[in-house]
Amino acid sequence: MSDPLASIITLLRPQTVLSKIVSGAGKWSIRYARHEDPGFCILLEGSCFLDVDGIGVVELREGDFVLLPETPGFRMATDLRMRPRLVTPTDRNVHHGDRSAPPTMRMLGGYFRFERANAQLLVKLLPAMIHIRREEEGASRLQRLVELIGDEATADRAGRDLILERLVQVLLVEALRFRSTSSAAREEHGLLAGLSDPSLARILREIHVDVARRWTVAELARSAGMSRAVFAERFARRVGMPPMQYLLEWRMAIAKDLLLHERPPLADVAEKVGYQSASAFSTAFTRTTGTAPRDYGR
Repeated sequence: MSDPLASIITLLRPQTVLSKIVSGAGKWSIRYARHEDPGFCILLEGSCFLDVDGIGVVELREGDFVLLPETPGFRMATDLRMRPRLVTPTDRNVHHGDRSAPPTMRMLGGYFRFERANAQLLVKLLPAMIHIRREEEGASRLQRLVELIGDEATADRAGRDLILERLVQVLLVEALRFRSTSSAAREEHGLLAGLSDPSLARILREIHVDVARRWTVAELARSAGMSRAVFAERFARRVGMPPMQYLLEWRMAIAKDLLLHERPPLADVAEKVGYQSASAFSTAFTRTTGTAPRDYGR
């Protein structure tokens, strides 16, 4: 698959959606502890503050969409001066604040799970939070997708799991390819920043098209039309890691997926990810993951 974004999402095998309606009335402040599953929400009505550990405070308004590729601890509140009440995730609808009053804030929120083997790859390559305002182009598509996910997740229809898996994949690709005006204004790094640079996007696609090729920095730089030094610096600054490390990370991600789901002979895995022998691949895999390929597959 030549599209780096789509190939990474496919490898992550997103699944098991949990979604619910979260509402609030009056003044309230709640806090969730950190957990590894990616989270998303779309504000259906009203507004509130979201304060994500390590990121900071944003005000969410009606129609806003948020994606957290990894979910740190976070607080949601109508008043940030209030001391938050610690709550635990649940798959049931919840109401914060004045329980006797009609809600002034409603959101559809949810979590899904990635293939654990490669979840950290996404965290390395993506912004810690993607926040898309309702007025930004493309936000309405995300809102429709989230509504479809919420509808499907709460129903008991035939083919539910398959439909949810496909909807989540589409949601992720839509959210990740979206370059909001706020993110474009910041100097970001990661896969999205690399793909927004035409020269680097071409190199990323070439790597994904032929991951087994014996790439060198000099060859990649020539393909990008840059000197070796300029290319290496630009790639590391925009993508967040040197080009050879990116190639290694992607090769190991493919290898993990093969070992977990297809379990071919090591020589076949080695050939598919660019190693001349099973022993060379085994050495690189063990050094990178801390586990021998045969043990990892088991």
